[in-house]
Amino acid sequence: MMVALRALPAKQFSTRGRPLRALTPYYTRCTDRHKEFILGEKPGVLKHVDTLQERVWKQYQNHLKRTTPLERAEYYLREMKSRRIRSYRALSMLLGEPHNRVWLHIQLLELPEPVKAFLREHRGPEHLRYFTERRLRELRKLRGSRAIWKRFRAMVAECERESGIWKPPPR
Repeated sequence: MMVALRALPAKQFSTRGRPLRALTPYYTRCTDRHKEFILGEKPGVLKHVDTLQERVWKQYQNHLKRTTPLERAEYYLREMKSRRIRSYRALSMLLGEPHNRVWLHIQLLELPEPVKAFLREHRGPEHLRYFTERRLRELRKLRGSRAIWKRFRAMVAECERESGIWKPPPR
């Protein structure tokens, strides 16, 4: 016995009002030369890019995976406390990293609190790229928090100049 399927009334499928694309935010991303429509907001850093090519998307993913030297130092310190390890050498053997690197990163936690707060708040690509462990170690060598803060402000200005977001001081 055959059952005939009836078509639903056309008025249920009408597009009165706003179409779906205006209601639902989406962006396009190319993967393996195929365009994908991703529902949701485009990441804020990539707002200026029309279609996300595969290379741009990989660069963005790598940016998200980056950790600052301070985050790395805090991770080492948390591991030492949670595993009840007292020496940097034991922790480095456990993590499979050079003990000198572990020790140098943990020493960065002795920077003044305003410097650490600035680095925690400003996680843009230009700041992540500029404030490496080596540059922060340079700050650590200075004596006194005033000298550190003065040099740090100069480094921030240099970072912004190099990245193209430098603004001349108002007159």
